[in-house]
Amino acid sequence: MEQQDTTTLASESTATTEGVLTTTINREYMVRFLGVALLFIALTGWFIYDGKIGYPTTNAQVAPVAAVLSKQAMTASDWMNTAKTGKAPLVAAFEQAGLATPSKYSDTFQSWIGAGDPRANEVEAAQVVLQQPVYRDEDIHAQFVSAGIGFVAALALLGLVGLRYLTKFTLENDILTVTLGKTSRSFAVANLVKVDDSQWEKRGILKLTFREGSVTLDAWHHTGIRPIAAYFIAKKA
Repeated sequence: MEQQDTTTLASESTATTEGVLTTTINREYMVRFLGVALLFIALTGWFIYDGKIGYPTTNAQVAPVAAVLSKQAMTASDWMNTAKTGKAPLVAAFEQAGLATPSKYSDTFQSWIGAGDPRANEVEAAQVVLQQPVYRDEDIHAQFVSAGIGFVAALALLGLVGLRYLTKFTLENDILTVTLGKTSRSFAVANLVKVDDSQWEKRGILKLTFREGSVTLDAWHHTGIRPIAAYFIAKKA
């Protein structure tokens, strides 16, 4: 008899549990969004580093070398000519200083030469280019702007994940309860006005309209939505 009572209680407990449908945040959704948020945070750090350290350091290293080169009477064609030694004088000069050739200089000279620009054969034009910093103030400012955008994007993604994490849908005794943190709102199934399942098959989104308001169920955001959605789709039928 004791064995039979235990079995009965276990059966009743299971029936009660199955009668309550609840949701949790979709792990795949959370991992993906957190991953993208971390990427934006990393990019934010990168932009800040370039704006605060990387770009100014490069400017400081290149400036003295470029200043010396800018005093030489050589054209862009001369600086990029590889006929004599197999290496462009511009490249050789920076290598000798232990630096990589700034693309701002080499790319500008090559573009002139490739386009047949008259400036490719003007000494003064080449000197003007070499007198310019590799990264201007606008370039450095742009890094901080990009960092700000990346940081805001990361916060937005983290905020969305947090919102989904704190949101829970519970269907019990014909009452749909939407909980957000410590607040909750209940919707009686008896007051169901409309079930919009036009986006359910393709996107897993079900829109419910009650007399008390509307609720959107999204299977991508929460695990456990599908049984609840099936319940309401059956109500529509």
